[in-house]
Amino acid sequence: MSKVHRAHVRHRERLLSMLAEMLLDSRRHWIRDAAERYGVSQEKIRRDIKYLEKMFNQRNQREYIIRGHGYYQGNFARAVANLSPEVRLYLFLALRQVQPLLKGEGERAYQELLEHTYSVLREEDVRRLKEWSGFYFVSEYGFPRNRTHFYRALQDVFEAIRYDQILQFEHRGGRKYFDPYGVYYAKHLFYLIGKIVKWPDGPDLPLIHLRLDRIRDISRISRPSSLGRRKKADIWEYKRNHAEKYIKQMLEAEHSKVKQDYVIRIYDPNVFERIREKQWHPDQRIREIRERGAVGEIVFPKITSWMEIKKWVLGWGSAVELVKPAEKRRELRDEIQTMFYKRYQS
Repeated sequence: MSKVHRAHVRHRERLLSMLAEMLLDSRRHWIRDAAERYGVSQEKIRRDIKYLEKMFNQRNQREYIIRGHGYYQGNFARAVANLSPEVRLYLFLALRQVQPLLKGEGERAYQELLEHTYSVLREEDVRRLKEWSGFYFVSEYGFPRNRTHFYRALQDVFEAIRYDQILQFEHRGGRKYFDPYGVYYAKHLFYLIGKIVKWPDGPDLPLIHLRLDRIRDISRISRPSSLGRRKKADIWEYKRNHAEKYIKQMLEAEHSKVKQDYVIRIYDPNVFERIREKQWHPDQRIREIRERGAVGEIVFPKITSWMEIKKWVLGWGSAVELVKPAEKRRELRDEIQTMFYKRYQS
């Protein structure tokens, strides 16, 4: 065996021995003691620890090995997550954004979520996230006042989809049976997408969406055999595709039967920049123009959400103009005239 080969063998044996020590004893192991025990310099032990950190911590994104001033320590039992700065930030944002949704009955669940999250993070990261929380503010503008049953109702919805079940609930004073296709989150609200079920010989009704906070006494029931059975994977794909198509036709969360292309011109350069900075719809088209004082144009193609379009246009005031479709332009003009003569003429 060559000298180089023997050195590699000794190095490998030393690494395995150090790992075994950390697995058997989670207390601190001092670098100077390890150097004496293995008959090498303290610098070599430090390089060994860095190598083990790279192989275990960095590859697995968990803090299996802790390196401190003059010592190293095994952390295999707890194995906290060793997050990159980007992942740590995204985790913080996700935790803080969901907090307003869980007010009321959900606050206890949120605290449990925090405790579980903190239990797998490094102490330094836990301290950092707690300190950040004091300087991050989430607007609750537009949130529903009643949020107490969100997490309960959502669980029933998702489980009903998983097991191909029907939901029954109270909505607007009546008992409804509903085949859920998905959940849509928009404007700080959850919407349940699916079809009203009328069996045994009821018609196949179109997709609709209902606000989850307006649903009461929700529960799951088995699907009647008369409605047929299909493979679970086929059902999921069918529902997911139809829910996505349904959502794509909407601006925010309003849906009517008529699809139309809406063309809106923008006359204020500052407003145009603000509009261009955001995504309002996946298929929106924005372009600069120089025509009759306009500086830009946005097109919403094949949209079924006239009420949302109307609110969007009115919200920008005189900085924008609805150009097409012509009948909606006339309707909007009548709305503006009514507002002026009934509310603002004085």
